[in-house]
Amino acid sequence: MKTMKHTGLGLALTLAFPAAALADDLRIGIAASLTGAYAPYAEVEGARCMADTLNAAGKGPKIELMVEDTRSDPQLSVTIAQKFLDRGAQVVTGIPFPDSLIPIAQVAQASGATVFSAPNTQVEMQMAGFENFIAGAVPDPVNAAATAEAAWAAGARNVVLLKSADAGSWSDMLPEWFGQSFEHHGGKVVGRLSHSIGTSDWSPQIAQIRAMDPAPDAVMISSVLPDVGILIRQLRANGFDGLVIGSDGFDDPSLEGAVDDAATLEKVIFATHGPTGTGGRIDEFLADCKARGFAVQGIFDALGADMVLETHAAAMHAGSVDPVAIREALRAEGGNPGITAEVISYAENGGAPVKTVPVIGFRDGKRVVLQDSIPTFVPDWR
Repeated sequence: MKTMKHTGLGLALTLAFPAAALADDLRIGIAASLTGAYAPYAEVEGARCMADTLNAAGKGPKIELMVEDTRSDPQLSVTIAQKFLDRGAQVVTGIPFPDSLIPIAQVAQASGATVFSAPNTQVEMQMAGFENFIAGAVPDPVNAAATAEAAWAAGARNVVLLKSADAGSWSDMLPEWFGQSFEHHGGKVVGRLSHSIGTSDWSPQIAQIRAMDPAPDAVMISSVLPDVGILIRQLRANGFDGLVIGSDGFDDPSLEGAVDDAATLEKVIFATHGPTGTGGRIDEFLADCKARGFAVQGIFDALGADMVLETHAAAMHAGSVDPVAIREALRAEGGNPGITAEVISYAENGGAPVKTVPVIGFRDGKRVVLQDSIPTFVPDWR
């Protein structure tokens, strides 16, 4: 039995497990994007905060976090992960894309270690079928389907998809899965345009959008800040008054500052991994971490905390820090506690969690939860 209590801004964890401490440490190695293009999406500070919380509680195995900077380089990510495995890590992770995670999963098989990628959403890792891989976030088709439901409910009827091959299926196929879901609900995809991550001048795409007939009342893109902030501002400056729809890449605290206009923000919606900026339990966790000196930023830190909390709880259930026993306990019926959701279960899918998908919008410049549920229709991606 697991219970989680929040007192003021503090996080108090009570884990009702046998009192005897496990003999060995739980070692988690994070090959992290502390610098480079993916730094805003690193999970490290949330993982550190949770490890500190659990170590202070003194129950179960002590957690040793090993962290090194990959500089957002996939090959360096693999090299660092191997170093962690050589030091006895039961759990490792790297940059949350297949060109990093697939080779890490391959080398981790020898020791039985789990590759637990807190922010990974790409279906390549699920389709590859690695028994030792676990993602902390729902797959991209589920994210896309949730956003499509919310976009239809918000009145969008004609959408143009902006696609990029630069970040694999996350930036290329997620918009397509959105389109399939959107058309299932009655909408229409009226165009597909390409872009590159790092774009600062969207005038070619905007010119094509303005020339479309029928005119789209929504634009969907799965990309990162600052790109999407620039896109939103330039669309608005060129008279586009429809919805701008995004994925978890929009869930960066810099989004509001990048747009800096309450009326424009009200035309932005995106699906993410848990509501932040809305005064809920994730915000409370992040505030507690900040008060204790951890430089947490947002939802990706909460996913990092999930990875540590779930892995520690699984070791407690297993009564062991053996990596295979931990992985079996992670996938056991009933799930394990999380920050982004009360309970996170892998029993159903093995490598991907089952949990609700919040869709965020804005009112008066503030974030609001438009819906938080499991989507009713998800495209067949397997």
